[in-house]
Amino acid sequence: MSSDRVVLALRTSGFVPFQWTGAEPEGLDDLDTALALGACWEGDELVTYNLAAFRHGFSTFDEEYMGDND
Repeated sequence: MSSDRVVLALRTSGFVPFQWTGAEPEGLDDLDTALALGACWEGDELVTYNLAAFRHGFSTFDEEYMGDND
């Protein structure tokens, strides 16, 4: 398990409430998606501690899975 802290976004005081840092997966443009994938706010920084798992989760986030009726 990786424990490297990666800052994905920073809160701003301007018109836009936050700004991505460039460390986020390409195509990620939704804060709620980042939070659903496990990112969390630590003060004014949106962080993840396992970027590889975060990227994998994002790459499969919209895949549809068949439900198991058992």
